[in-house]
Amino acid sequence: MSEIPATVAILIGTPAGARLLAAATEREAARNAELFLLRLPAETLPAPLWVQCADKAAGDRLTAYLSDFQAERVEERDAMPVFPERGP
Repeated sequence: MSEIPATVAILIGTPAGARLLAAATEREAARNAELFLLRLPAETLPAPLWVQCADKAAGDRLTAYLSDFQAERVEERDAMPVFPERGP
């Protein structure tokens, strides 16, 4: 059985180190990156990311999409009310 080669690579920086995601399609790459970014603690966002793809337009679209995705999460995080800790 032959494997489909990855056509999109996304490198995401995290406090624990970089994570490399690979996918055969633009849509699969976006989904994998979204799911990974959702697992990161909101306080670590925005995470630096680099998209590498033979199709420059696809790489630009993914970069813009994932940047917007992170910006929305940061906006949600920053809109959350902060409650003071209760004393004993």
